[in-house]
Amino acid sequence: MTERLRLLIATLLVGALAAGFWYSTSAVSTDDATVGWGELEAATAAVEAWGSFAATGDIGLVDGWFAVDGPQYAQLESEADSTLPGGIYFFALAEGVVVEPGLVRGTVTITAGNGESQTYLWDIELIHQDNHWKVWTVRTTPEEPRT
Repeated sequence: MTERLRLLIATLLVGALAAGFWYSTSAVSTDDATVGWGELEAATAAVEAWGSFAATGDIGLVDGWFAVDGPQYAQLESEADSTLPGGIYFFALAEGVVVEPGLVRGTVTITAGNGESQTYLWDIELIHQDNHWKVWTVRTTPEEPRT
């Protein structure tokens, strides 16, 4: 083996180890999904996980982001068997604000793989459970009274 080839292999090995270390320290697992996160970050991550669930029907994808004893998780669980895997859905929370502790209000856009999208104004109610913010339920934002 030439010196140049050994140097190339060593460089690639060091790069792979560094990338693996970076990934392991920056990736968020669902076990500690919302540790240290505020309501807005937790709601954003939960909405994105919901999109993954919608595409696969795998309820495990929302574990850690939704309170398993909450009404929203129960609804998703009831829909899991009727979800056809293979779809592509992207759920995104925009213009989110913490209205009060445990309540995030924002615009959620659901985009299908064909590019069609629907937009909703949602209130995302969170519960602080096991040192994490988790989605309890989601409801349509009430309209402001017209004067």
